[in-house]
Amino acid sequence: MKDLSYNRYYSKGKYEAAIGTFAVACVFLFVAICSLVLLQFDIDFIGLKSWGFYMFIPAFFIFLGGFEQIYTNIKYKKAIKAAIAERNYQGTLKLENLALEVGIKPSDVLRVLLDLRVNEKIRYKFNPETGEIMLGEKVEYEKAEEYTPPPKKIDKPIASEGKKFCPYCGHNLVEKASFCENCGSKI
Repeated sequence: MKDLSYNRYYSKGKYEAAIGTFAVACVFLFVAICSLVLLQFDIDFIGLKSWGFYMFIPAFFIFLGGFEQIYTNIKYKKAIKAAIAERNYQGTLKLENLALEVGIKPSDVLRVLLDLRVNEKIRYKFNPETGEIMLGEKVEYEKAEEYTPPPKKIDKPIASEGKKFCPYCGHNLVEKASFCENCGSKI
């Protein structure tokens, strides 16, 4: 049978924080306002009074991008909450199936699920044997004492042999676990 996974449709948006976008827009806005102040007091600092006010234009469009990201995040949260509500917040499901159902990339679905769990909108944990999402189950996070957080960028899977905790989140693992109950990482 042919693998048709390449034909899957996912939304082109990403689930990510918009704070960085707003910070950049504020920098542009600050430069534009400084240029107006310099223009008002007839002070020429690196020519800012002649070109700085043009920074209002990119600031405006960067702010629009930030609001678009907030809208995308809200839309993703609503879609995932609706899909989980259809199941009455109970049962098990695979991450990939939920991603296909809502049309969002699995990595983004995982981020949304984590945000919803942190904000106590939903309860779930991962089945330590199959990696499926178990809705309605609460995970009790138990951080291992010997855990050190991994680097922000990971090029290859972190070795977990001989460890009794998840190398990604530090959660103590149940015996013979193939997946972390907390973050769903394959062990």
